[in-house]
Amino acid sequence: MTDKNKTFHIYLQDEWLDYEIRELVRLFVDLDELKVTIAADIDKNSPVAKPGLVCDYGVDDGSGRSWLRLNDETIEVTHHSKWQQHPEYKKQAKRKFLKGVYLLMQDFKPTKLPWGTLTGVRPVKLAHQLIQHLKADDLVISTLQDTYAIAEDKARLVTGIAHLQNPILESITENSVSLYIGIPLCPSRCSYCSFISQAVSGKDDPLIAAYLEALLMELKGALAWLNERQWYLDTLYIGGGTPSILTATQIRELMETLSNAWPLSSPREITFEAGRPDTITEEKLKVLKEYQVNRLSINPQTLQPDTLKRVNRCHTVDEFYEAWQLAENLGFQTVNLDLIVGLPGEGEDQLMSTLNAIKPLTPANLTVHALALKRSSTLKTDAVKHQLSDNESENMMNRIYSFAKAQGLIPYYLYRQKEMAGHLENVGFSKPGQEGLYNILMMEEKQTIMGIGAGAVSKLYYPETNRIERKPNVKNIHVYIERMKLHGFDEAGWNKAFSQKS
Repeated sequence: MTDKNKTFHIYLQDEWLDYEIRELVRLFVDLDELKVTIAADIDKNSPVAKPGLVCDYGVDDGSGRSWLRLNDETIEVTHHSKWQQHPEYKKQAKRKFLKGVYLLMQDFKPTKLPWGTLTGVRPVKLAHQLIQHLKADDLVISTLQDTYAIAEDKARLVTGIAHLQNPILESITENSVSLYIGIPLCPSRCSYCSFISQAVSGKDDPLIAAYLEALLMELKGALAWLNERQWYLDTLYIGGGTPSILTATQIRELMETLSNAWPLSSPREITFEAGRPDTITEEKLKVLKEYQVNRLSINPQTLQPDTLKRVNRCHTVDEFYEAWQLAENLGFQTVNLDLIVGLPGEGEDQLMSTLNAIKPLTPANLTVHALALKRSSTLKTDAVKHQLSDNESENMMNRIYSFAKAQGLIPYYLYRQKEMAGHLENVGFSKPGQEGLYNILMMEEKQTIMGIGAGAVSKLYYPETNRIERKPNVKNIHVYIERMKLHGFDEAGWNKAFSQKS
């Protein structure tokens, strides 16, 4: 393509499938811009700019035919003859249309996409649906391959994860809720981070105390509201950011607020995402242990000193080992370890060095993320190039799977993001029986989750229709603090949602 033709054009008759087609094409086309033109008179013979993808939905003449054209190549897509009138047939048409786009784009730029036409976050949810409908695993796997062009190993992976999750999802009791408490503050901002988390100057930064005060206002209101309606607290997750940026006294204040509303022996799981090893102290861990936290996350992301400096993680490898040893000595039931595949300057050698370094620790939980370069991350905005090819990224992830298997760790939850290295996945591994319950409940969306804190997202689950309603908190930390001072917990909004649920 010449410099004049850096734009890839997509022509649609209306906005149906606009987002899905755009997201799928973006996996193949490394161009400055995608331009979508919507015009009702577009058809398979229309003159268009090249390179250009034309989507002709056809006329409802009873044939159920549509056409896709990429430059000068046209393919026909046949649906059920009544697909334009029936929502289920339209879903079928969507799947076939996207498969057609995928095949045409493969001719345009042959690219191995392990997840085929799936651009969404939750492929395991699809496996759950297919298992319920098709029953037999071989049919589920073949459907994932044939309909969505998913690679066989990924189809088997999500099918296995869905089976492992089923007993946990079936154990959800009526009126149970999981609680997420977000503390979006960190000692420094990692260069790959795209979250709303804000760096603070140190433990005495006034923003920490101001945020905690606002958080506790919302939390007390939320706990009172849940108690009045006799909701049952199933799992509790304190995440970030870096919750361990709080002092031991502040952590005690948070946990005491929780224990005043609920006996902390009742939730099935209480997780504290300590995250950064440089913020973990024996005093803080003792407070968490006192309040029955049974799951801790310590996240080095890599054990390569040069990489830690490169991505602005202000801790050392030794500090990670020290934090890990403290957690072990204090007898935490499950300690999770996070790694990122594809950090700048890291290849298979560096990954294997990190894996060999954590091998003696025999972690009960290991969560592995494929690096996702989001627009708001420093790595993206500073145009730091990620040099790994898709094949290298895939080989590194395969090394992770082999390592986990050798360690007796089984994949138990999985999700995807945009802009991921190698178009891969984030996956959590666990020793049998030590799965992170909150991770499964949050990702598979089968339980109401109340989110507390700036940027937290609540999800109200309607089991009758298997539907989720999202209820986000304001993201800006300073606006959040002011809002809590003025209004506190949004009781009116939850009352409205609760009455709709009833």
